[in-house]
Amino acid sequence: MEEKDELQESATPCLHLVSAFLAREPPDFVISFARDCGGGSITESVQSFIWNQCINKSDVKCNGHYLKSFLKKLIVEVESNGDVVLDEIYEMYIYCLTSLKDDELTKGNARTLRRVSFLLPKDCSQASSCQITRKFEVTLQCSLSMLEGNTGCSIWPAGLFLSEFILSFPELFSDKSCLEVGSGVGLVGVCLAHVNAAKVVLTDGDLSTLANMKLNLERNHLHTDMLDHTPDTKMGKLVFSFNL
Repeated sequence: MEEKDELQESATPCLHLVSAFLAREPPDFVISFARDCGGGSITESVQSFIWNQCINKSDVKCNGHYLKSFLKKLIVEVESNGDVVLDEIYEMYIYCLTSLKDDELTKGNARTLRRVSFLLPKDCSQASSCQITRKFEVTLQCSLSMLEGNTGCSIWPAGLFLSEFILSFPELFSDKSCLEVGSGVGLVGVCLAHVNAAKVVLTDGDLSTLANMKLNLERNHLHTDMLDHTPDTKMGKLVFSFNL
């Protein structure tokens, strides 16, 4: 039996592993980080870390579909290498199999909670060489995939890139008035508020997207004021705005 060395969440591979899991990245992607943490294999100490820092902190009701898929791939990965799977991981997978039905998880506008993490240099004059990071997290309710619900409730790559740019260069947005057209899940707005933009106006033309955005803003402790809704004659929709 191998000795279980406790992994440190602050270690870079562990940060990547936890961040990828909380963001509900594809299971194969998360498992690749798990291998990095274990030096090439998912050891018992890595499994314990995944259990304590990832699985045990997940809301099964909100993330059951993702959790079931991840656990299946994790178990297959460990067993295929001839290693021992922790009992609690088996038990959680059995719970997901027996308690969660696929049709209940995917019907209607199914949603999942994703926690997007940004790892940024901390008090370092040369960001490219700085190894010390700080983590900024944004919790968002999103569609299970682009095919579930509407596209406004999905996280788009452009939103991730823009958010990272905002957090990397806060001086460009601090004390500025900012307007985003088509704000979707509200990720960019949360990042603008984090860097102390003077005023943030978020817009969208879809009512269900706007309702989901409002929940996300409140989930990240931001107060919202509903602004006027303006007819858009070209698009045939109404444009709604939030003021943060």
